[in-house]
Amino acid sequence: MRHAFRRISTTAGIVGAVLLGMSQTSAIAVPARSAPPPVPAPVPGPAPASGEPGSRNTGSPDNSRAPSAVCFFQTRGDYVHISGSAFEASGHGWWINGNCNATLAIVTVQLQQYYADGIWRNAGTAGSATVSSGGGAGNRATGRAGCLNGSLTGWRSVVDVDLIGLADDPGKLVTPGQNIYCRR
Repeated sequence: MRHAFRRISTTAGIVGAVLLGMSQTSAIAVPARSAPPPVPAPVPGPAPASGEPGSRNTGSPDNSRAPSAVCFFQTRGDYVHISGSAFEASGHGWWINGNCNATLAIVTVQLQQYYADGIWRNAGTAGSATVSSGGGAGNRATGRAGCLNGSLTGWRSVVDVDLIGLADDPGKLVTPGQNIYCRR
């Protein structure tokens, strides 16, 4: 019986052989003798299973106003998902007023894609809108990024709320990473 062997290599630089055919036996791994291959550029990939906790914006007592001028609000955002109207990643952001004398805020949403090197990188177009407190259709900002293919990839969004007429802290909400079938 004639057997075909295929040379395989792993990211650890170990080269071995796989016996192809009906009868197979174990192959012995042999350390590679040549220089390791060049490291490829990072590519998008699925995010790790553990979600990252988000932060919440709050008024800052360090804003040169009297302590009675401090107000509280919440920054909110949904999980990044595939848009129902187009083949693109989409994420929304909004704010909930606690006790602020602000009626409007500029909400900005930037989507980020997870890469195999462990880094989240901005992707797509940041969305920005001036909205009232509360959220819901027409009262939120939307970040979008077109999908180039349907590979499973990690996505999250970064939501920033800037109250109009009031100073607030620089905190941003980072939504937990979600693996969706969309890669940019």
